[in-house]
Amino acid sequence: MDVVKAVETYITKLVSTPSAMKVLLLDTHTTPIVSLASTQSTLLSHQVYLTDRIDNGKRDRMSHMKCVCFLQPSEDSLDALSAELREPKYGEYYLYFSNILSKPAIERLADVDEFEVVREVQEYFADYAPLLPCLFSLNHTPTSEKPLYGSSPNVWDSLALERSVQGIMAVLLSLKKKPVIRYEKTSGMAKKLANEVQHRIQSEATLFDFRLTQVAPLLLILDRRNDPITPLLSQWTYQAMVHELLGIHNGRVNLSMVPDIRPELSEITLTTITDPFFQAHYLATFGDLGTSLKNYVQSYQSRSLAQSPSSINSIFDMKRFVEEYPEFRKLGGNVSKHVALVGELSRLVDRDRLLDVGEVEQGLATSSGSDFKNVQAVVNNPVVPAWNKLRVVILYALRYQKTQTSNIAALINLLLSNGVSREEARLVYVFLNVAGSDQRQDDLFSTESLLAKGRSALKGLKGVENVYTQHTPHLSQTLENIFKGRLKDTTYPFLDGTGANMGLQRPQDIIIFMIGGTTYEEARTVALLNQEAGNSLTGTRILLGGTCVHNSSSYVEMIRAAAERFPASVYEPPPESATTAPSLNLNLGGVNTTEDVKVKTRTGALLTIISACIILAFTTIEFFDYRRVGVDTSIVVDRSRGQKLSVRLNVTFPHVPCYLLSLDVMDISGEQQRDISHNILKKRITKTGVDMPTLRGEDLRNEIDKLAERRASGYCGSCYGGQEPESGCCNSCEEVRQAYTDKGWSFSSPDGIEQCVEEGWSDKLKDQADEGCNVSGRIRVNKVVGSIQISPGRSYQAGSRTFQDLVPYLRDDGNPHDFSHTIHDFLFMADDEYNPNKAKIGKDMKQRMGIADNPLDGVEAKTTKAAYMYQYFLKVVSTQFRTLEGKIINTHQYSSTQFERDLTKFNEGENKQGIFTQHGVAGSPGAYFNFEISPILVVHSETRQSFAHFLTSTCAIVGGVLTVAALLDGILFATGRKLRKGGDGNVKLM
Repeated sequence: MDVVKAVETYITKLVSTPSAMKVLLLDTHTTPIVSLASTQSTLLSHQVYLTDRIDNGKRDRMSHMKCVCFLQPSEDSLDALSAELREPKYGEYYLYFSNILSKPAIERLADVDEFEVVREVQEYFADYAPLLPCLFSLNHTPTSEKPLYGSSPNVWDSLALERSVQGIMAVLLSLKKKPVIRYEKTSGMAKKLANEVQHRIQSEATLFDFRLTQVAPLLLILDRRNDPITPLLSQWTYQAMVHELLGIHNGRVNLSMVPDIRPELSEITLTTITDPFFQAHYLATFGDLGTSLKNYVQSYQSRSLAQSPSSINSIFDMKRFVEEYPEFRKLGGNVSKHVALVGELSRLVDRDRLLDVGEVEQGLATSSGSDFKNVQAVVNNPVVPAWNKLRVVILYALRYQKTQTSNIAALINLLLSNGVSREEARLVYVFLNVAGSDQRQDDLFSTESLLAKGRSALKGLKGVENVYTQHTPHLSQTLENIFKGRLKDTTYPFLDGTGANMGLQRPQDIIIFMIGGTTYEEARTVALLNQEAGNSLTGTRILLGGTCVHNSSSYVEMIRAAAERFPASVYEPPPESATTAPSLNLNLGGVNTTEDVKVKTRTGALLTIISACIILAFTTIEFFDYRRVGVDTSIVVDRSRGQKLSVRLNVTFPHVPCYLLSLDVMDISGEQQRDISHNILKKRITKTGVDMPTLRGEDLRNEIDKLAERRASGYCGSCYGGQEPESGCCNSCEEVRQAYTDKGWSFSSPDGIEQCVEEGWSDKLKDQADEGCNVSGRIRVNKVVGSIQISPGRSYQAGSRTFQDLVPYLRDDGNPHDFSHTIHDFLFMADDEYNPNKAKIGKDMKQRMGIADNPLDGVEAKTTKAAYMYQYFLKVVSTQFRTLEGKIINTHQYSSTQFERDLTKFNEGENKQGIFTQHGVAGSPGAYFNFEISPILVVHSETRQSFAHFLTSTCAIVGGVLTVAALLDGILFATGRKLRKGGDGNVKLM
């Protein structure tokens, strides 16, 4: 289980294709991964001549180059990649992602690949930083901006949880392991992470279809809070010490702050794959390191003598010098690097008195304990930095939380008097509340059982090899229990579904993940155990990982940032603390409000009056807001069925007489209403637009009854070939006209019809030929897609098509007709609006919301052409008003778009944009109102704040104003008192 080799294999595979000059694009997450697992020479050997960031917009376009992208499938990286593919700078793209790529992400990339430059898309599971063969990190060092914890120490931040799940999945897939999972029982975060990982493994079952082993690998999820001691200690092995004092960030160490450092050593690389000396000694203690470095320098000196000019005496010597010089120069740089690094470590140890501090820390961290006076001596030492004093006191508090509470209180007070701020000192309480004995699952200090004390005494009799490396991480004891089958299921349970007696089997592969970050000291423990296992045939391989790799400063900063999200009680002394423990909640200057409020001042009186005015003003505003009735709007699906709509219209056609106008309704259900006259009033108007009183569109039929009286009884008029009615007779001109329409004929010449001649139709038509017509009334239509058609001539149906009798309208009789019109009123009504009370409420609500006007009201359309068609496309939206009294009023709104068309023009040619437009021949003159029903119901509900809300807001106003006033009064009072104490007798408080 070598994560460095696993990631190195992925990197080698992705840069091997294609076999041509290429560019490697990375993101902020994959850049350190590649730098840790590969070298520049390796990349060059695979023809990678340029490495850059995907979010660098200043890259040059090089179409002849191939591009390999290795990215994390995060939203930022996908955005940058999408922008790259929209404007590709290279000829071909090979996309590799460090984790599982979702289907929507693949579809998104396919959509933006308009130039079809993507040749390959694959998943290479290298979504973690391989720091050592047995150590990986997710590079998530928690901060205030990127937290690990949620609102409590047992709650995840959602983004941090997802990142941890993705990282663990990548580790398992890269190593081809499908483990059983155990977790720390008292850690809610560990259980949550275990369940999420298990669920993700089950949902990606095809990816985890690996060959089964006799004993399944084990994934053990631990919580850093169970061992807060290890990351707080000073470190005394090479790699851990460098990280503690200087910091190792993705294999790089910044030495720019080192005094008199050479420019080429201001930043160095420190990894086991590129540095043979570091590979051999990264686990060595600081004492052994000095001896090893001395031998390294002497070896370099002996080689430098061999490379001196005096040793070159032949052609063979010259050839050997040329071949060995690059390696010799590299060796010289490596020697200089480690000499500078170890020298800086020695300087910092001496400057900060770390030998003295480290000895006290080791005593506190182990079962031997440490004397209270030794800790006092460290805190009182003016040479020891405040940071190290704080660490020692935190260790003491964690060690003796239950037994020496008074000493802990004394040490906190001692910190405050020795250069440690109150904000820093309260971290002692934070550690006790977050990772104290009540929050830890296991006993770190072997204080709970006689057996544990016996083991500690036996270890003391044996002695220790190094006083500064007495401490062993708690992880070591956990692993020992796993090896011996003693790790209890009650404290480290398996997830549900794991087979019985699994805890008794010794796993061959163990993957440990530490929530909250691991340490290089724990990595050293794992590495040494792996070395022991490598020397045996039945050894267990161990892999350690965490959200990050901590040193003491990053660990304390993580706890500090997390505490800002926790309840304020985290800064208070724990319940078992001594009564002398100081309260470290920060306040404004230490104002003693209990005493100060008893003093009467002019400033206090003025602030009281101002506060009363502010409270009165804000309360009045809040009261008016409470009484105000608001309207909340929501959108739901309209679930009404089988309803009908009423359409109210009032349209004037100044150039079409009433006898020519026909009002028809058709809808998608197949229902047709032709020549509607019920609830429709056609009023004749003169050509100047004046109403003709007492004359109606039905006047042509008013004299039919008089004519029938003059005719003999039993009269049966001819239908002249038209479709005869059921009676078989057409006794009026109107009935003949209807028979012609039913037959599909045009009724163009009434002079040849006996009934029409007797009724004087021709004369009456001539009288009305230059008139106009006003059509008004209400129509009932189905609540489906349909059309209201006002057209010339009666409509009739032939086969499956509908036609209009246009001959009378288009006939040249000296009175030109056209469909110019004015829409006075056009709206859709619901049944509720027939109720006068509901109609009034609905109208008032519409006016309040500014939707009372209808889109077509007042619309005018003018033309001089007879063959001209107007089309209105209406989108009808059901609307519902709900009042505070519980009344519900249903109504409708609609939107409108208009299209008009000259029916004499079939081909309009090209417009200015070069677009060719052509119309079909279908179409009839008239005004057509095509309506479509929206499936959405808009609900407008009257709302008002509750009285409880008003009461709560009023209390908040009073309390807030008084609190601010009290703070201002306290500050002014304290300032005035200090000025008076300063000796200036002329200074007076207001």
